[in-house]
Amino acid sequence: MLRQIIAMFLIFFIAVAPAGLAGCGGGGSEPPPGGVGDDILDDLPSLGETPPGGPAGGEPADPDADPEPDLDPEAAAAEHQEIRELLRKGLEAGDISYSAVFSTSSGQFSYDFYRRENLSKMVTREGDSQSVSISDGKSTIYYSLPEKIGYRMMEAGDDMGLVPDTEALLNEEIYRFRAVGGETIAGLACQVVETEDEFGALKIWISKTLGLPVKYIGSDSGGWYRLELSNIQTGPPSENIFAVPSDVVLNN
Repeated sequence: MLRQIIAMFLIFFIAVAPAGLAGCGGGGSEPPPGGVGDDILDDLPSLGETPPGGPAGGEPADPDADPEPDLDPEAAAAEHQEIRELLRKGLEAGDISYSAVFSTSSGQFSYDFYRRENLSKMVTREGDSQSVSISDGKSTIYYSLPEKIGYRMMEAGDDMGLVPDTEALLNEEIYRFRAVGGETIAGLACQVVETEDEFGALKIWISKTLGLPVKYIGSDSGGWYRLELSNIQTGPPSENIFAVPSDVVLNN
């Protein structure tokens, strides 16, 4: 389920973002020198195995060291439920805004997301170009800048800002969580968890205060992908943010 949501996320941006995104399997331009690279997989567990240096990478593990004992089934089940309770908190997340970078093994793009009651807005950036979507829960407006041309669809836009989707992660038939530590992301204390599905491994950083995933890294047969949020602000964004510029031409 989560992989389907990620696929929809990519299809959405390929459809409405500038043409520069369409030619890239993961969307966007090549990562800049010194940016995210294939060594990102050092931060992921392989299926059923622990990578050199343990789940967080680092120095290679001592082959002669005793393996860390697994949690007993009762403790593992309790840990899993504690993580699910944290994610349930994210279902109640209200008004919010943030910036994000979505990267894959073939490229990356950035976007800003805003939500105020029934309003949501996403701005994807590629160089000097922007692709914007604004939804009021009943219809969705898409337009591009600097072209200032767009269109309106009489249907609610998917809330693609919140990826990975918390409801999908709460599917207990697919996802079993294991806590692997803590880390601060974008100024928020996070519980770091690992899980996997039929496609590959996932590592997720969940805000302890918001219950929302603020960073994740995953792998599948096509390579790796990563989302990391920044500038996370709770509370309602200004209503002016959701206004369409007067000089944008919409074709209904």
